[in-house]
Amino acid sequence: MQFWLLVATLSIVYVVVARLERMPTLRFRVLSSPRPYLRTDLGWYAIAVGATAMSMFVLRPQLEKLTIRPIADTLDRLPLLARLAAALVVFDFVSFVVHRCLHRYDVLWSVHKVHHSSLQLDGFATTRTHMIENMLRFVPGQALLFLIGMPTSIVAPAVAIAAVYGVSNHSNLGIDVRWLEAVMVTPRLHRRHHVPSTTQANYGVMLTCWDRLAGTLVRRDTTDNERFGVPDEIDTYPQQFLGAFRRPLLDNLRSRRARLL
Repeated sequence: MQFWLLVATLSIVYVVVARLERMPTLRFRVLSSPRPYLRTDLGWYAIAVGATAMSMFVLRPQLEKLTIRPIADTLDRLPLLARLAAALVVFDFVSFVVHRCLHRYDVLWSVHKVHHSSLQLDGFATTRTHMIENMLRFVPGQALLFLIGMPTSIVAPAVAIAAVYGVSNHSNLGIDVRWLEAVMVTPRLHRRHHVPSTTQANYGVMLTCWDRLAGTLVRRDTTDNERFGVPDEIDTYPQQFLGAFRRPLLDNLRSRRARLL
């Protein structure tokens, strides 16, 4: 039941955001219609649903056994909202660290390129994420939360909130809410992360404090003539589902052969 509720909620969020980000008064850019490569991202959405199911039904029951009892006992004394807030902060920090690793290490970057290959940034572009990345993004954060004693009743909504927030970050919404950026990541900030010239900045998912501390926060606007896509591969990275799905494997095979020569 919890799984299908999450899928239904995310699906509704995608539809609502898709409607809002195309309204002339709210949009950043005029989006192509019909949406290009919709079937590609529907394929990635199906992959994301499968990865979520594996996480919830296979991995989560094992992660729940990791609890360190003394820490759990301390957290149990906190009010519900305080525990949820703490879980969001911890999960967001782990997401930030994982995201930086995805950019720093070649093997991980080859997988993360799939996500950066979207040429049109909108809410549904969030789904363009390789299944390996889905696991790297969501499992470590949950593992740490269970380790410090957070129950499933806290972990599940924290992960869901992070997923919903990710949809808004990738949206084409152009409303000026930069006053929020003292604390929260906005679509304006994350948009810069998908511009090749500043892809090594703005790694945060929900909170801006991690980028501030790491010195990777860039706050300038994205202009109309700046493109989104994989650095140095905007026009060559495969846009079809099968080509992108197998691309990380091919990249790593080529890299291994080059090292052996």
